[in-house]
Amino acid sequence: MISRVAEHCFWLARYLERSENTARVLEVNHTLLLDFHVPVEQQWRPALIISGIHDYAEEPTAERVQAFMTWDRENPFSIASSLAWARENARIIREVISAEMWERMNHYHLWMQAPESRELYDGNRSEFYAEVRRINQLLHGVADATMSHGEAWEFFKLGTYLERASQTARIMDVKYHTLLPKVEDVGSPVDNAHWVAILMSCSGYEPFHKKARATPMDPATAVAEFLIFDEQFPRSIKRCLWECESAIAAAAGNPVGRDRTKPERLIGELIAYLDARAIPDVIREGLHETLTHVVDSVHRIGEAVHATFFAADVRPPGSGVRPGPATATQSQSQS
Repeated sequence: MISRVAEHCFWLARYLERSENTARVLEVNHTLLLDFHVPVEQQWRPALIISGIHDYAEEPTAERVQAFMTWDRENPFSIASSLAWARENARIIREVISAEMWERMNHYHLWMQAPESRELYDGNRSEFYAEVRRINQLLHGVADATMSHGEAWEFFKLGTYLERASQTARIMDVKYHTLLPKVEDVGSPVDNAHWVAILMSCSGYEPFHKKARATPMDPATAVAEFLIFDEQFPRSIKRCLWECESAIAAAAGNPVGRDRTKPERLIGELIAYLDARAIPDVIREGLHETLTHVVDSVHRIGEAVHATFFAADVRPPGSGVRPGPATATQSQSQS
């Protein structure tokens, strides 16, 4: 498979996942602020910071930030921008994705531009973000059920889980940036409620409570352990990295004696970093520091994927840089 097609598959998946997780970040921040007083300057700027946006010039009010992160097409992390670039990547490789997936992509691309989506956003913000999540879950389900599971699928899968690992870490870090609780607040009912809100934003409330635990622990520690280390939950960081490891090995091919590519080595190093720690180690070293290491490592893995699989593609003179993957790469460098 030529690298151009692989690159578009990779970024199609990353943009879809990014739009969903931007909705999750906005929703969890909105939920956390409902029952907890936070100074105005600490309420919505964290939603920008964890998306890698440090130069937002206006006052970060709730409506401004949510509009910027939802509708602004100049913002590469906004929901509208991410869905538009996902659709553009899909358009370029229509011969690779299925007709059903292309139909759904177009349907939701048009929905985002229709009055119905604005009306839902204005009338029921939580339901709007939930609808964005459902859009992406449906698209991933259609892709899984209708795309051939060959090399294109492996790059699509790699993009999905690499972005998801980073975004799960970012969603968890909302609490660190937004609340920064006092020592006496840790373990309080309000503190526990915030962790439950984060868990629900990752669609992990039911799986978390259905999981048997050998050792009792406080809710905050238990939720952090689940979202970082659980080996079965599809949005946990560790599970996402396992999926990345499987996808990139399949995409690279597995001849006997083949040396691992740089992305494979970096994914293996990040998995080893987590394997060497249990949740008490993470809490002692600092949850924020661990999550930052995950996000930074995913950024390095993304760069290595580009250099290893995509950079060698020879493009026609004067063709310019393709807007989909190039914009995504640029936005990653800002994070």
